[in-house]
Amino acid sequence: MDIPKKILEEIEEFCKLNEIKDKEKFMLSIFQTGFNVEKYGNAPWKQEIEKIVEKEVVKEIVVEKEIFVTDDEKVNALGKELNNLKDEIRQKEEEIIKNAQNMKSLNGEIENKKGEITNLSDKLKEVNKNLEEIKIDQPKPFRDIYGETGKGGFWGSNLKDKK
Repeated sequence: MDIPKKILEEIEEFCKLNEIKDKEKFMLSIFQTGFNVEKYGNAPWKQEIEKIVEKEVVKEIVVEKEIFVTDDEKVNALGKELNNLKDEIRQKEEEIIKNAQNMKSLNGEIENKKGEITNLSDKLKEVNKNLEEIKIDQPKPFRDIYGETGKGGFWGSNLKDKK
């Protein structure tokens, strides 16, 4: 950016009068200030100066503490109830363990019975097979309902010639 010679001379004189050593930094700050005035308007800006002020403040602080008052009778009663409940829990745990052991033994017995049932069903199948073989080997007896051999007819029928 080109700055006119007259303005540049005025800035140099101002820097000499006010003993400003970094002329470029000063020019940049002036440029920024001018841009802000153009951007936000010409409003009065106050520069805040921080001052350290030491004050001594005395405050009374109220401290509230909760004090628990215990009723020894209730504490003892609750302790006894707690012990009773712990005993009940132990008893229930022992019952559960006994029931689990009984279930294991019953499961073992069930498995044995299943094996026996399987063996017996296999034997039954063999016996049925042998029985059918025996039935096949034996001839069926001829049955005449009238007691007459060689004659046909049905019981209670008048068809005697049916063969």
